[in-house]
Amino acid sequence: MKVPSSYSEWLECFDIVKDGTNDAEVLECMKHGCLSLSAGVAGRFASQLTSLLQFRIKKASSKFSRSMQNARGELNCVTNALISVRKEYKYLLQIAKLPVIPLNDSQILVSALRQQADSMQDSLESTSVKNDRSGVLTSIIRRNRINDLEITEYEL
Repeated sequence: MKVPSSYSEWLECFDIVKDGTNDAEVLECMKHGCLSLSAGVAGRFASQLTSLLQFRIKKASSKFSRSMQNARGELNCVTNALISVRKEYKYLLQIAKLPVIPLNDSQILVSALRQQADSMQDSLESTSVKNDRSGVLTSIIRRNRINDLEITEYEL
């Protein structure tokens, strides 16, 4: 995979990220990529990046919802669904922190992703408290927080 240096090469990387087939490889290439962010390119790049992040969030949310519906109370399935969506947010945070993105823009993207994860976690907790009389599901949701987004050494 080629390290992106032009706007069109970045769009190719974004398409690969949308497919979700080579996440680790494309992230590694994007970390080493560069781009001259002139006035016209910067706006289009930011728009494409934002669309990419929104697409992956929607895709992860849909997958999470399906997994939770299919879990039917199976606690291992619930735990796996929570871990999977948290892993997706961590991946998106790495994209938002790419060196090619200006620091201010990166901070805005990171903040938005964290707020989204916090909102999802809060919603899960409040729903489970209302519907889970035993407290087991609530406990699992709190122990496997979606918004625990600190990247550990082995995840780099």
